[in-house]
Amino acid sequence: MVSKIYLIRHGITEGNEKRWYYGGADLPLTDGGKKNLQDLVKRGVYPQLPEDADLYTTGLRRTEETLALIAGKREHRVIRNLREMEFGEYECNTYEELSKYADFEKWAWDETGDIALPGGESKNQFAARIREGMAELVGYHRLNELSHRHNGQPAVSVIVCHGGVISAVMQELFPDVKGSMWDWMPSPGFGYVLGFQDGKAVTYEALTEDSEIE
Repeated sequence: MVSKIYLIRHGITEGNEKRWYYGGADLPLTDGGKKNLQDLVKRGVYPQLPEDADLYTTGLRRTEETLALIAGKREHRVIRNLREMEFGEYECNTYEELSKYADFEKWAWDETGDIALPGGESKNQFAARIREGMAELVGYHRLNELSHRHNGQPAVSVIVCHGGVISAVMQELFPDVKGSMWDWMPSPGFGYVLGFQDGKAVTYEALTEDSEIE
């Protein structure tokens, strides 16, 4: 039986509105971001989750607030390794503001993935951390699958995380699908539905206003 993992990007923050580079900054949702998610809930993008669905966030306010708006205040685990890339001293600045710094330009155009911003992560460090986070999530999901082996219902896991994280996960799981990080990037509040079988991702579809969490 194919089970499901939902990867959902958090709602809109000030950082999204101002097009900041940010990851570790613990920004809340804006009032508009909350209203947007509430509108998506009303339009049926997030049908009621099964009672036994496993829920996850990264522990940051924007993911906690998003999950509460989508699913209500329910018990969930935190997977810290699925947090957004850390930009260190350059958090909460735009590309235009950062492009005057030589070390930012070196990081932005680095093809080795080894250059890190001051106090931040390199692209390779970020990718390695995301792989660890996904391994943790899939491990929990396998246990969820085992708990469903006799009831005939597919296991469902939902994690609210971050746009860059979701892009990295999709590139890792589906390397034969051509697309850059930006091609995989979902809008705030949206994401992907992954079909899992025998511990491996076998299908995906974009989460849209016609999707159902079941």
